[in-house]
Amino acid sequence: MLNMKIDLEHLSRLASLELTEEEKSILPGQMEKIIDWVGQLSNLPLESEEPFFPVDFSLRLDEDVVQPSLSQTELLEIAPDKQGDFVRVPRVLKEK
Repeated sequence: MLNMKIDLEHLSRLASLELTEEEKSILPGQMEKIIDWVGQLSNLPLESEEPFFPVDFSLRLDEDVVQPSLSQTELLEIAPDKQGDFVRVPRVLKEK
């Protein structure tokens, strides 16, 4: 087992997560188990294995094609919520 201290408060702030006290007590142990489990991959004997690259990483560029889109009037007609000439959407980030 790796000897590490997980800064759960810092990680939860970075991920914009609000954790309960119960979650704060359970998560560090679970995270350490996951990190240890992933760390076991470095112990696999892979020297005799052939590299496997199933993904084609070549860059494929599609041609830019101009296509018709909705006009502002058409879009506002089908928008579930609007304010003046704008489509209203739910807030996704909290104000700090």
